Amino acid sequence: LQTPTPIMTPSTIATITTSGEAPIPSTTILSIILENLPTFNSAFRFEERLRSLETSFSEYRKTNPFADAVSAILGIVQQFMTQQMTEAVREAMEGNKSIQRSDEQRNFYKALVEAYDADKAILDTYGDSTILKRRREDDDQEGPFDGSNRGSK
Repeated sequence: LQTPTPIMTPSTIATITTSGEAPIPSTTILSIILENLPTFNSAFRFEERLRSLETSFSEYRKTNPFADAVSAILGIVQQFMTQQMTEAVREAMEGNKSIQRSDEQRNFYKALVEAYDADKAILDTYGDSTILKRRREDDDQEGPFDGSNRGSK
């Protein structure tokens, strides 16, 4: 596809220079010379090459098996990060629960030790009083001690 070349009619371009020196006669450049200069587009066929690159890239995207995979990477990474965050939060919560559990177990153990010590103190006190009570009962069964019976036979 060719682009139309603009048509210019011949004209005269006068250049005038002013300086403190003697005047130089003006030169005339015919516009026909400017017409024959290539334009940027015609020199490099820029628009044609651009269209060709766009077409090639479009075809490449259609035939490239990795194009969809590359575009899906962001979603996959985001899903993975969400899973990792969920896992990290769950592990942190379980760790917190185990700490709470160990605190509860420690508190239960302390309460158990305190209850055991209290029971032991009660049993020791009860045991001492029971031993004293038995001694009294044994003494009562033997009867009172008579000093006069001792030496008489």
